[in-house]
Amino acid sequence: MMRDALCDRPKHGVVVGPDTIAAFPTRAPLAELRRRCMAGDTILHDAVGWQAVAWVFPFDGARVVAVQSKHGFGESLRENEPADLWTVEGDSVRLADGELLPRTLGALRERYGQTIVDANVAADDVDGPHARSCRWPYVLFALAVKDTARLVPDSARITGVQVSVPVDTTIVRVCAAPATDSAPPRPSSPPTI
Repeated sequence: MMRDALCDRPKHGVVVGPDTIAAFPTRAPLAELRRRCMAGDTILHDAVGWQAVAWVFPFDGARVVAVQSKHGFGESLRENEPADLWTVEGDSVRLADGELLPRTLGALRERYGQTIVDANVAADDVDGPHARSCRWPYVLFALAVKDTARLVPDSARITGVQVSVPVDTTIVRVCAAPATDSAPPRPSSPPTI
């Protein structure tokens, strides 16, 4: 990795959007992204259950990873292919409205409304609990919890975000669907006793 080298911070910061992340076009080939910023290095992106090659772009206050998930352990990055998964973490990450990433699940719910949480309680090869906000359906918010509670508390920290390209439209359909009377709504936070 180019030590002490950072990518230039874009004018509006490290913003996560559906078409650009930190001013990188999400559908551009890796060679184009690296022309915009030569800092960084190849890494092996490790998601529980699989590994893929990726390029990490370091920014002051943020880390942007462009993952080519079709190419795994032992393979090389393809300069002529775009990333199909982006991960972003750090204390300077912003959403498309310009606001800093909320620090907790409760702050995400309070600021942006309808939020769908997947606790991933029964699975053993997933990255842990995560949430999606209907306001930002293309963003998966990674959550950290201190225990294995079945209900993710509003105090769960948001540790970073992921964006898949193309965007998974399932969440868009779920958010657009009218509520049904067949099941009671899930509470937005754990009940207090």
